[in-house]
Amino acid sequence: MKGSIFKTLTFTLALLASITVVAQQSGIVTYQKIVDYGIEPNGTERWDNFIKDLPKAGTFVYTLTFKDGQSLFQEDASKKGEISPLLQRALGGAARFNPPKVKVLQTYQNLDKAETIEQVEFMTRNFVVKSDLTTPAWKITTKKKKVLDYVCLGAEMQVGEVTITAWFTSEIPVAFGPDTYHGLPGLIMGIEKDGDMLVLASEVALSEPGNLSVPSNGEKITRADFDKTVEEKIKEWKANGGGASSDRRGGN
Repeated sequence: MKGSIFKTLTFTLALLASITVVAQQSGIVTYQKIVDYGIEPNGTERWDNFIKDLPKAGTFVYTLTFKDGQSLFQEDASKKGEISPLLQRALGGAARFNPPKVKVLQTYQNLDKAETIEQVEFMTRNFVVKSDLTTPAWKITTKKKKVLDYVCLGAEMQVGEVTITAWFTSEIPVAFGPDTYHGLPGLIMGIEKDGDMLVLASEVALSEPGNLSVPSNGEKITRADFDKTVEEKIKEWKANGGGASSDRRGGN
């Protein structure tokens, strides 16, 4: 009887110690993220010739700060490189003649409150979009990869026809990751889509960061209402002839 009580007590203490470690784990991860510029040929000779030698994607630096069951993912503005004038013109053309897109500026997650808050920019307006934090349907595989000095396991999920692979390490026992990816028994160090690495950790600093600021700059709105707003604005854009002047792209 005493032995059984001792084993139970030992297990309980070990579990509490494990929970404490997870709760106290904090730090900042730096990621390299590949972003698609959305510059595509459209069959118009002038536009297609203008963009043919321009990069179609760029690599940007993002940081993930995590502490006390919270995380904040955002671009590191101090490491943002310059964009050439030609690329700026191409981006302007793509923005004018393609449907308006949502740009995510910050992604905040709170595990205790099971919520995600994103600061986004859409059609020159800022919104603060709140939604429930739901666990993705990950399937942990036997695949392994080393990222920096950490051994990572692979986890996969299907989003439409795209296979998302997350590389996570149990050596950092927090359920966070870049963008909105989360819900694994360890920090997500990299994200692949159909085998192409799109986000990869380049530095990990396990230390006590400052307080995380919850995104607040913009009109507060629920996810359902924001998605409805985006849908309606894109319909308006199409109804007003959006993209109809695509033959005037480039070189002007």
